[in-house]
Amino acid sequence: MYDAIVAGLGPAGSTAAYSLAQKGWKVLGIDKARFPRYKSCGGCISTKIERILDFDIKETVEETAFGATFTYKAGRTMDILSDRPVGYNVMRDVFDDHLLKKAREAGVEVIEGLRVKGVADSGGFVTVFCEGGQEFKAKFLIGSDGSSGVVGREYFGLDPKEAAISITAEVPYGPAGKTVHNKLFIDFGSIPFGYGWIFPKKDFLSVGIAGDAAKVGGKVKDYFNEFVSTHEALKGLKIDHRDGWTVPIFYTGAATPVRGRVVLAGDTGHLVDPFLGEGIYYAIRTAKAAAVAVDTALKTGDADLSSYKDWLEKEVYPEFRSAERLSDLVYDHPRLWYSIIEKDHDIMRRYYNVIRGEETADSFYSWVYNKVKSKPWKVLRRWIESRFMPA
Repeated sequence: MYDAIVAGLGPAGSTAAYSLAQKGWKVLGIDKARFPRYKSCGGCISTKIERILDFDIKETVEETAFGATFTYKAGRTMDILSDRPVGYNVMRDVFDDHLLKKAREAGVEVIEGLRVKGVADSGGFVTVFCEGGQEFKAKFLIGSDGSSGVVGREYFGLDPKEAAISITAEVPYGPAGKTVHNKLFIDFGSIPFGYGWIFPKKDFLSVGIAGDAAKVGGKVKDYFNEFVSTHEALKGLKIDHRDGWTVPIFYTGAATPVRGRVVLAGDTGHLVDPFLGEGIYYAIRTAKAAAVAVDTALKTGDADLSSYKDWLEKEVYPEFRSAERLSDLVYDHPRLWYSIIEKDHDIMRRYYNVIRGEETADSFYSWVYNKVKSKPWKVLRRWIESRFMPA
């Protein structure tokens, strides 16, 4: 009997397991993969992640971004840079393995290459059923096995269709060598309700595109091919391999990620920013909070984990709901949005503070409203008034 089992050992799972093991609990972590393993992902993490980790990640950082070069449908290039970092680019195989090593060092028992097949809550404990007929029992379970895992999809009934669909590729630098650094490339308008990106790493450019699954339909490959064939930064570079994956974004009406002795963290609970699709920061942040709730329950002998739900309602969901509104503006009207930031770069520079965690999304929206209502951007002003101002 373990104190806690963690299903899935990506950033959320490794962080939750690490946090509980550091407090002296007997923790088992299970993952279907063997680490280090490749993970299809842009691999850009916001600098605010440093404030929620108690160990250093600098050895995993391959590039520091001080802003971005923006394009609209691969054209109309503009640089909006900052004198302070906005994000860190990492390769997920290296970054995730680093987190897992920290969990092992803290005392977590780890089983790799084993897939979780089912979960049963017996009231006094949880049984985790794995392939090959193996079973493990614990007082609590933290589900972090991703959007395709059984804990969120089957046990909680979360909708896998509430997601963005994406294609990514790791593209080696061309014959000219590395010509870009210290910034991101972000493109609006190349895919419905989404964006394209190019994130420089040490040896590769991580290239990708993502859009709302319901609006992209079966055309994501076409959008990706168009993007990579027209963007100036990718000309002359050869893309031999690409991967597809889904981004399980937050959606209104999703099941509460607490059920009996089981909680969800990170992507498994659709705890992903619905505007940027940022998942790594929220994976780690929600995992730490889930671990706090489990730690408290273990200490008190009470199975009530509702404190985690309360924390999400106070600290995370308001930001996600604000991000949903921003998504409606930007992705429903990408050309309008792009024209606005072309006229006023300070809007994006201010949003960098949101990415850094120095300002809330709600505060940013209030500032945007007060800024644009004095400008001759009537279409935008009417849109903001209809959504953000009280009736």
